[in-house]
Amino acid sequence: MPGGSPGGSPPRTNTVGRRAAELGELAAAPQRWWDLVRFDPDGPLRIPVRGAVGAWLLVLPPGTITDCDCRYATLLAGEAAEAGRPLRAGRVRVHGGRSRHRTRGAGHGYSVSLHWEDGSIRSE
Repeated sequence: MPGGSPGGSPPRTNTVGRRAAELGELAAAPQRWWDLVRFDPDGPLRIPVRGAVGAWLLVLPPGTITDCDCRYATLLAGEAAEAGRPLRAGRVRVHGGRSRHRTRGAGHGYSVSLHWEDGSIRSE
């Protein structure tokens, strides 16, 4: 079907809002990523999420700081800040473009956040 998708539904537009919603949907599906989470007291872990192109988990021990280059991010557990502003669970932070910034584990425990570069998060 020209200009449409199978089944007659209109194609999805890749807007910033749609992409942020896709990351929110992935965050709301812990069965897709929870078994990947690992805790390493020696430093941050960046863990690719299977089936979600360009998405990764960032696990930070308390007080650690690491560079990040995501376009979208959301907090899953614990406390973390990006570019000096707290990440919030249930809210997706959108950077103006894929930019370098610092992510810091805040609080007394580990933080787990979900990050995404850009493009389509849907598995191919």
